[in-house]
Amino acid sequence: MPDVVLEKVRKRFGELTAVDGIDLRVTDGEMVTLLGPSGCGKTTTLRMIAGLEVPDDGRIGIGDLAVYDRAKALNVAPELRNLGMVFQSYAIWPHMTVAENVAYPLRMRRVARSESRRLVDGVLAQVGLAGLGDTPATNLSGGQQQRVALARALVFEPQVLLLDEPLSNLDAKLREHMRFELRIMQRRLGVTALYVTHDQEEALTLSDRVVVMSAGRIEQMGTPTEIYERPATRFVAEFIGKANFLDVEAIATAPDGGAEVPLETSRGRAVICVPAEQVRARDGAANGGGSLFIRPEKIRIEAGGTALLDGEQRIQGEILGRAYLGDHNEYLIGIRDGVDVRVPAPVEKDWAEGTPVDLAINRKDIFLYT
Repeated sequence: MPDVVLEKVRKRFGELTAVDGIDLRVTDGEMVTLLGPSGCGKTTTLRMIAGLEVPDDGRIGIGDLAVYDRAKALNVAPELRNLGMVFQSYAIWPHMTVAENVAYPLRMRRVARSESRRLVDGVLAQVGLAGLGDTPATNLSGGQQQRVALARALVFEPQVLLLDEPLSNLDAKLREHMRFELRIMQRRLGVTALYVTHDQEEALTLSDRVVVMSAGRIEQMGTPTEIYERPATRFVAEFIGKANFLDVEAIATAPDGGAEVPLETSRGRAVICVPAEQVRARDGAANGGGSLFIRPEKIRIEAGGTALLDGEQRIQGEILGRAYLGDHNEYLIGIRDGVDVRVPAPVEKDWAEGTPVDLAINRKDIFLYT
Protein backbone atom coordinates (compact mmCIF):
# COMPACT_ATOMS: atom_id res chain seq x y z
CA MET A 1 0.00 0.00 0.00
CA PRO A 2 1.30 3.51 -0.80
CA ASP A 3 1.95 6.65 1.19
CA VAL A 4 -0.50 9.56 1.14
CA VAL A 5 1.19 12.97 1.00
CA LEU A 6 -0.32 16.44 1.38
CA GLU A 7 1.85 19.48 0.73
CA LYS A 8 0.65 23.02 1.58
CA VAL A 9 -2.96 22.00 0.92
CA ARG A 10 -5.45 24.83 1.35
CA LYS A 11 -9.22 25.07 0.96
CA ARG A 12 -11.52 28.08 1.33
CA PHE A 13 -15.29 28.34 1.33
CA GLY A 14 -15.94 32.00 0.58
CA GLU A 15 -14.29 34.01 3.37
CA LEU A 16 -13.76 30.91 5.52
CA THR A 17 -10.42 29.12 5.34
CA ALA A 18 -11.37 25.53 6.14
CA VAL A 19 -7.89 24.04 5.64
CA ASP A 20 -4.94 26.38 5.98
CA GLY A 21 -1.91 25.08 4.09
CA ILE A 22 -1.34 21.78 5.90
CA ASP A 23 1.46 19.26 5.35
CA LEU A 24 0.80 15.60 6.15
CA ARG A 25 2.24 12.19 5.29
CA VAL A 26 0.48 8.89 5.98
CA THR A 27 2.98 6.09 5.51
CA ASP A 28 2.41 2.69 3.92
CA GLY A 29 0.18 0.48 6.11
CA GLU A 30 -0.34 3.17 8.76
CA MET A 31 -3.63 4.11 10.46
CA VAL A 32 -3.71 7.89 10.98
CA THR A 33 -6.62 9.71 12.60
CA LEU A 34 -7.61 13.32 11.99
CA LEU A 35 -9.04 14.53 15.29
CA GLY A 36 -10.63 17.81 16.26
CA PRO A 37 -13.84 19.68 17.01
CA SER A 38 -16.54 20.40 14.42
CA GLY A 39 -15.32 22.89 11.83
CA CYS A 40 -11.61 22.20 12.33
CA GLY A 41 -11.11 21.02 8.71
CA LYS A 42 -10.67 17.27 9.24
CA THR A 43 -13.55 16.08 7.02
CA THR A 44 -12.68 18.66 4.35
CA THR A 45 -9.13 17.27 4.34
CA LEU A 46 -10.44 13.72 3.87
CA ARG A 47 -12.79 14.82 1.08
CA MET A 48 -9.94 16.58 -0.76
CA ILE A 49 -7.88 13.37 -0.67
CA ALA A 50 -10.91 11.49 -2.02
CA GLY A 51 -11.42 14.07 -4.78
CA LEU A 52 -14.85 15.08 -3.48
CA GLU A 53 -13.58 18.61 -2.76
CA VAL A 54 -11.11 20.49 -4.94
CA PRO A 55 -8.31 22.27 -3.03
CA ASP A 56 -7.45 25.88 -3.76
CA ASP A 57 -3.73 25.28 -3.47
CA GLY A 58 -1.08 22.67 -2.78
CA ARG A 59 -0.40 19.10 -3.86
CA ILE A 60 -1.83 15.66 -2.95
CA GLY A 61 -0.04 12.45 -3.84
CA ILE A 62 -0.96 8.78 -3.42
CA GLY A 63 2.08 6.58 -3.84
CA ASP A 64 3.90 7.65 -7.00
CA LEU A 65 0.79 9.31 -8.43
CA ALA A 66 -0.05 12.98 -7.96
CA VAL A 67 -3.84 13.22 -7.78
CA TYR A 68 -3.94 16.99 -7.29
CA ASP A 69 -1.33 19.64 -8.09
CA ARG A 70 -2.36 23.28 -8.36
CA ALA A 71 0.94 24.28 -9.98
CA LYS A 72 0.39 21.75 -12.79
CA ALA A 73 -3.40 22.27 -13.07
CA LEU A 74 -3.81 18.57 -12.25
CA ASN A 75 -6.92 17.09 -10.62
CA VAL A 76 -7.54 13.34 -11.00
CA ALA A 77 -11.22 12.28 -10.86
CA PRO A 78 -12.34 10.53 -7.66
CA GLU A 79 -13.11 7.24 -9.41
CA LEU A 80 -9.55 7.08 -10.77
CA ARG A 81 -7.80 7.52 -7.39
CA ASN A 82 -8.29 3.87 -6.32
CA LEU A 83 -9.55 4.80 -2.86
CA GLY A 84 -12.09 3.03 -0.69
CA MET A 85 -14.31 5.23 1.48
CA VAL A 86 -16.66 4.54 4.38
CA PHE A 87 -19.03 7.38 5.18
CA GLN A 88 -20.76 8.36 8.41
CA SER A 89 -24.02 7.05 6.98
CA TYR A 90 -23.33 3.56 5.66
CA ALA A 91 -25.37 4.07 2.46
CA ILE A 92 -26.55 0.45 2.52
CA TRP A 93 -29.13 -0.14 -0.23
CA PRO A 94 -32.16 -1.73 1.46
CA HIS A 95 -33.43 -3.44 -1.70
CA MET A 96 -30.17 -5.38 -2.14
CA THR A 97 -28.70 -8.38 -0.35
CA VAL A 98 -25.43 -8.14 1.57
CA ALA A 99 -23.49 -9.58 -1.38
CA GLU A 100 -25.15 -7.22 -3.87
CA ASN A 101 -24.25 -4.22 -1.71
CA VAL A 102 -20.63 -5.32 -1.42
CA ALA A 103 -20.37 -6.18 -5.13
CA TYR A 104 -21.59 -2.77 -6.32
CA PRO A 105 -18.07 -1.27 -6.87
CA LEU A 106 -17.11 -4.37 -8.85
CA ARG A 107 -20.21 -4.04 -11.01
CA MET A 108 -19.24 -0.44 -11.79
CA ARG A 109 -15.80 -1.72 -12.82
CA ARG A 110 -17.38 -4.42 -15.02
CA VAL A 111 -15.73 -7.28 -13.15
CA ALA A 112 -16.90 -10.71 -14.33
CA ARG A 113 -19.66 -12.24 -12.19
CA SER A 114 -17.64 -15.32 -11.19
CA GLU A 115 -14.65 -13.20 -10.15
CA SER A 116 -16.95 -10.76 -8.37
CA ARG A 117 -18.50 -13.56 -6.30
CA ARG A 118 -15.04 -14.82 -5.33
CA LEU A 119 -13.93 -11.34 -4.22
CA VAL A 120 -17.17 -10.68 -2.34
CA ASP A 121 -17.03 -14.01 -0.47
CA GLY A 122 -13.40 -13.33 0.43
CA VAL A 123 -13.97 -9.84 1.82
CA LEU A 124 -17.12 -10.90 3.72
CA ALA A 125 -15.03 -13.55 5.46
CA GLN A 126 -12.41 -10.93 6.32
CA VAL A 127 -14.97 -8.67 8.02
CA GLY A 128 -16.70 -11.49 9.88
CA LEU A 129 -19.81 -11.80 7.67
CA ALA A 130 -19.10 -15.14 5.99
CA GLY A 131 -22.28 -16.94 4.98
CA LEU A 132 -24.45 -13.80 5.09
CA GLY A 133 -24.09 -12.82 1.42
CA ASP A 134 -27.68 -13.73 0.53
CA THR A 135 -29.17 -12.02 3.60
CA PRO A 136 -31.37 -8.96 2.89
CA ALA A 137 -29.52 -5.83 3.99
CA THR A 138 -32.55 -4.74 6.05
CA ASN A 139 -32.09 -7.77 8.32
CA LEU A 140 -28.69 -6.60 9.58
CA SER A 141 -27.83 -5.00 12.91
CA GLY A 142 -26.03 -1.66 13.05
CA GLY A 143 -22.67 -3.32 13.59
CA GLN A 144 -23.23 -5.68 10.67
CA GLN A 145 -24.19 -2.78 8.40
CA GLN A 146 -20.97 -1.04 9.36
CA ARG A 147 -19.05 -4.15 8.32
CA VAL A 148 -20.90 -4.30 5.00
CA ALA A 149 -19.89 -0.69 4.29
CA LEU A 150 -16.31 -1.58 5.16
CA ALA A 151 -16.40 -4.69 2.96
CA ARG A 152 -17.75 -2.64 0.04
CA ALA A 153 -14.86 -0.17 0.46
CA LEU A 154 -12.29 -3.00 0.51
CA VAL A 155 -13.64 -5.42 -2.11
CA PHE A 156 -11.82 -3.87 -5.08
CA GLU A 157 -8.52 -3.78 -3.15
CA PRO A 158 -8.05 0.01 -2.97
CA GLN A 159 -4.66 1.58 -2.34
CA VAL A 160 -5.97 3.63 0.61
CA LEU A 161 -9.00 3.37 2.90
CA LEU A 162 -10.72 6.60 4.01
CA LEU A 163 -13.16 6.51 6.94
CA ASP A 164 -15.35 9.48 7.88
CA GLU A 165 -16.72 8.92 11.42
CA PRO A 166 -17.95 5.42 10.50
CA LEU A 167 -18.85 4.42 14.07
CA SER A 168 -20.86 7.49 15.07
CA ASN A 169 -24.25 5.85 14.39
CA LEU A 170 -23.62 2.89 16.69
CA ASP A 171 -24.65 2.67 20.32
CA ALA A 172 -21.93 3.18 22.94
CA LYS A 173 -21.19 -0.48 23.72
CA LEU A 174 -21.14 -1.60 20.08
CA ARG A 175 -19.04 1.42 19.14
CA GLU A 176 -16.42 0.48 21.74
CA HIS A 177 -16.36 -3.11 20.48
CA MET A 178 -16.09 -2.07 16.82
CA ARG A 179 -13.09 0.17 17.55
CA PHE A 180 -11.03 -2.86 18.45
CA GLU A 181 -12.41 -4.93 15.58
CA LEU A 182 -11.64 -2.19 13.07
CA ARG A 183 -8.10 -1.77 14.36
CA ILE A 184 -7.40 -5.51 14.29
CA MET A 185 -8.83 -5.75 10.77
CA GLN A 186 -6.73 -2.83 9.48
CA ARG A 187 -3.56 -4.37 10.87
CA ARG A 188 -4.38 -7.79 9.44
CA LEU A 189 -5.06 -6.39 5.97
CA GLY A 190 -2.12 -3.97 6.09
CA VAL A 191 -4.18 -1.28 4.33
CA THR A 192 -3.13 2.37 4.59
CA ALA A 193 -5.99 4.16 6.35
CA LEU A 194 -6.99 7.72 7.17
CA TYR A 195 -9.73 8.06 9.77
CA VAL A 196 -11.75 11.13 10.79
CA THR A 197 -13.39 11.56 14.19
CA HIS A 198 -14.15 14.10 16.90
CA ASP A 199 -14.06 11.35 19.53
CA GLN A 200 -10.69 11.45 21.30
CA GLU A 201 -11.05 7.99 22.85
CA GLU A 202 -11.71 6.56 19.40
CA ALA A 203 -8.62 8.30 18.02
CA LEU A 204 -6.35 7.08 20.82
CA THR A 205 -7.65 3.50 20.49
CA LEU A 206 -7.39 3.17 16.71
CA SER A 207 -4.35 5.11 15.62
CA ASP A 208 -0.69 4.63 14.91
CA ARG A 209 -0.58 8.43 14.85
CA VAL A 210 -3.08 11.15 15.70
CA VAL A 211 -3.29 14.51 13.91
CA VAL A 212 -5.01 17.09 16.12
CA MET A 213 -6.56 19.92 14.08
CA SER A 214 -7.99 23.31 15.01
CA ALA A 215 -9.25 26.12 12.77
CA GLY A 216 -7.89 24.45 9.63
CA ARG A 217 -4.38 23.92 11.00
CA ILE A 218 -2.48 21.02 12.50
CA GLU A 219 -1.81 21.62 16.19
CA GLN A 220 0.19 18.43 16.76
CA MET A 221 1.01 15.11 15.11
CA GLY A 222 2.24 12.14 17.10
CA THR A 223 1.54 8.74 18.58
CA PRO A 224 -1.43 8.50 20.96
CA THR A 225 1.04 8.42 23.87
CA GLU A 226 2.85 11.55 22.66
CA ILE A 227 -0.39 13.44 22.12
CA TYR A 228 -1.74 12.56 25.56
CA GLU A 229 1.42 12.70 27.65
CA ARG A 230 3.23 15.60 25.93
CA PRO A 231 0.68 18.00 24.39
CA ALA A 232 2.44 20.59 22.25
CA THR A 233 -0.11 23.37 22.73
CA ARG A 234 -2.71 24.39 25.28
CA PHE A 235 -5.43 23.53 22.75
CA VAL A 236 -4.21 19.91 22.57
CA ALA A 237 -3.90 19.72 26.36
CA GLU A 238 -7.50 20.92 26.78
CA PHE A 239 -8.99 18.89 23.94
CA ILE A 240 -7.39 15.52 24.73
CA GLY A 241 -8.42 13.92 28.01
CA LYS A 242 -9.11 15.71 31.27
CA ALA A 243 -7.02 18.68 32.31
CA ASN A 244 -6.25 20.81 35.35
CA PHE A 245 -4.96 24.31 34.66
CA LEU A 246 -3.55 26.73 37.23
CA ASP A 247 -3.14 30.26 35.87
CA VAL A 248 -0.03 32.06 37.13
CA GLU A 249 1.19 35.65 36.79
CA ALA A 250 4.96 35.37 37.30
CA ILE A 251 7.47 32.98 35.76
CA ALA A 252 11.22 32.98 36.43
CA THR A 253 13.95 31.09 34.59
CA ALA A 254 15.31 28.18 36.63
CA PRO A 255 19.06 27.43 36.84
CA ASP A 256 18.60 24.36 34.63
CA GLY A 257 16.91 26.43 31.90
CA GLY A 258 13.39 25.45 32.90
CA ALA A 259 10.92 27.61 34.79
CA GLU A 260 10.23 28.41 38.43
CA VAL A 261 6.61 29.37 39.05
CA PRO A 262 5.55 30.86 42.39
CA LEU A 263 2.11 29.66 43.40
CA GLU A 264 0.18 31.31 46.20
CA THR A 265 -2.38 29.08 47.88
CA SER A 266 -4.83 29.69 50.71
CA ARG A 267 -2.59 27.56 52.96
CA GLY A 268 0.85 28.74 51.93
CA ARG A 269 3.27 29.43 49.10
CA ALA A 270 4.88 26.94 46.74
CA VAL A 271 7.45 27.28 43.98
CA ILE A 272 6.72 24.83 41.18
CA CYS A 273 9.68 23.83 38.99
CA VAL A 274 8.98 22.91 35.38
CA PRO A 275 11.72 21.24 33.27
CA ALA A 276 12.82 23.18 30.17
CA GLU A 277 11.46 20.53 27.76
CA GLN A 278 8.01 20.95 29.31
CA VAL A 279 7.77 24.72 28.85
CA ARG A 280 5.62 25.59 25.83
CA ALA A 281 6.38 29.22 25.02
CA ARG A 282 4.07 30.95 22.54
CA ASP A 283 5.89 33.09 19.97
CA GLY A 284 8.98 33.22 22.14
CA ALA A 285 7.07 34.56 25.16
CA ALA A 286 9.01 34.45 28.42
CA ASN A 287 8.73 35.70 31.99
CA GLY A 288 5.09 36.70 31.57
CA GLY A 289 1.96 34.92 32.77
CA GLY A 290 0.97 31.43 31.83
CA SER A 291 -0.82 28.26 32.90
CA LEU A 292 0.42 25.16 34.67
CA PHE A 293 -1.12 21.99 33.23
CA ILE A 294 -1.43 18.68 35.09
CA ARG A 295 -3.46 15.60 34.18
CA PRO A 296 -5.81 14.70 37.08
CA GLU A 297 -4.49 11.14 37.35
CA LYS A 298 -0.93 12.45 37.74
CA ILE A 299 -1.81 14.08 41.09
CA ARG A 300 -1.54 12.14 44.35
CA ILE A 301 -3.64 13.25 47.33
CA GLU A 302 -2.02 12.79 50.73
CA ALA A 303 -2.67 13.90 54.28
CA GLY A 304 -0.71 17.02 55.24
CA GLY A 305 2.98 16.49 55.99
CA THR A 306 3.41 13.22 54.05
CA ALA A 307 6.94 12.72 52.72
CA LEU A 308 7.39 13.33 48.99
CA LEU A 309 8.80 10.80 46.56
CA ASP A 310 11.75 11.58 44.27
CA GLY A 311 10.87 14.33 41.79
CA GLU A 312 7.63 15.28 43.51
CA GLN A 313 6.52 18.77 44.47
CA ARG A 314 3.82 19.77 46.93
CA ILE A 315 0.81 22.06 46.55
CA GLN A 316 -1.46 22.54 49.56
CA GLY A 317 -5.22 22.49 49.20
CA GLU A 318 -8.53 21.69 50.86
CA ILE A 319 -11.24 19.16 50.00
CA LEU A 320 -14.29 20.98 48.61
CA GLY A 321 -16.35 17.98 47.56
CA ARG A 322 -16.38 14.39 46.37
CA ALA A 323 -18.15 12.44 43.62
CA TYR A 324 -18.43 8.65 43.73
CA LEU A 325 -17.82 7.20 40.25
CA GLY A 326 -17.94 3.47 40.94
CA ASP A 327 -14.33 2.35 40.52
CA HIS A 328 -12.93 5.56 42.02
CA ASN A 329 -13.80 8.82 43.73
CA GLU A 330 -13.21 12.21 42.19
CA TYR A 331 -12.32 15.02 44.58
CA LEU A 332 -12.68 18.74 44.01
CA ILE A 333 -9.78 20.41 45.79
CA GLY A 334 -9.54 24.15 46.39
CA ILE A 335 -6.12 25.77 46.00
CA ARG A 336 -7.22 29.32 46.63
CA ASP A 337 -10.38 31.37 46.11
CA GLY A 338 -11.81 30.56 42.69
CA VAL A 339 -9.01 28.11 41.84
CA ASP A 340 -9.55 24.36 42.15
CA VAL A 341 -8.48 21.06 40.62
CA ARG A 342 -10.16 17.69 40.14
CA VAL A 343 -8.26 14.61 41.24
CA PRO A 344 -9.22 10.89 41.13
CA ALA A 345 -8.47 8.67 44.12
CA PRO A 346 -9.21 5.05 45.12
CA VAL A 347 -12.60 4.49 46.74
CA GLU A 348 -10.95 3.37 49.98
CA LYS A 349 -9.56 6.89 50.38
CA ASP A 350 -12.20 8.93 52.17
CA TRP A 351 -11.57 12.60 52.95
CA ALA A 352 -14.36 14.76 54.31
CA GLU A 353 -15.21 18.20 53.01
CA GLY A 354 -12.91 20.81 54.58
CA THR A 355 -9.98 18.41 55.10
CA PRO A 356 -6.58 20.03 54.40
CA VAL A 357 -4.52 17.85 52.02
CA ASP A 358 -1.27 17.90 50.10
CA LEU A 359 -1.19 17.40 46.34
CA ALA A 360 2.00 15.61 45.29
CA ILE A 361 2.96 16.12 41.63
CA ASN A 362 6.07 14.86 39.84
CA ARG A 363 8.11 17.41 37.88
CA LYS A 364 7.89 15.26 34.75
CA ASP A 365 4.09 15.54 34.75
CA ILE A 366 3.82 19.36 34.86
CA PHE A 367 3.71 21.51 31.72
CA LEU A 368 3.79 25.27 31.46
CA TYR A 369 2.01 27.11 28.63
CA THR A 370 2.86 30.80 28.22
